[in-house]
Amino acid sequence: MDFELLPTVSLRPRSFNALTAPREMFIQALNRNLNLQRFKVLYVTGNSSAILSRLDRRFEDLEIRRGFTVFQLMTILEEAHQSLILIEHDPLLYDDAREMTEYVSHALSDAAKEAAVLLYASGIDPFFEDLVQNADRVFYFEEGPREIPRLAAKAHPRARETQRTLEAYS
Repeated sequence: MDFELLPTVSLRPRSFNALTAPREMFIQALNRNLNLQRFKVLYVTGNSSAILSRLDRRFEDLEIRRGFTVFQLMTILEEAHQSLILIEHDPLLYDDAREMTEYVSHALSDAAKEAAVLLYASGIDPFFEDLVQNADRVFYFEEGPREIPRLAAKAHPRARETQRTLEAYS
């Protein structure tokens, strides 16, 4: 069964997906999605997270792991047994290990053989581009959806009560 994160983003089981979107859009997608309750979810972050502190506390089966190095991240992916794996991209992991992005990309693909994997980043960087080389699907949002503008009552006055009905013909 597909996991619908956003109306235009659905994650297939056993697939490696990548998403670039504004943080607020990703946070709202996770917090508003009731389907998260139906899955065992692993949330992986690097040295710091801009998302975790803003997640709703309703998650019943959410495991959180931190990978402080590329090697820890790869170990976490190898040990994962959840049906949905969310990875928050941390470019600091690759500063001294640029050559490891190819190995991590393969580890993400391998993890996707057993789960739906989503690599999330708030923006594109060279490391992210290298990591998504093996992705099945890549979603890119430059900005979140806009709210429907509301018309002010003064800008669009109501029609006057001068409407007439036609009389019926006999």
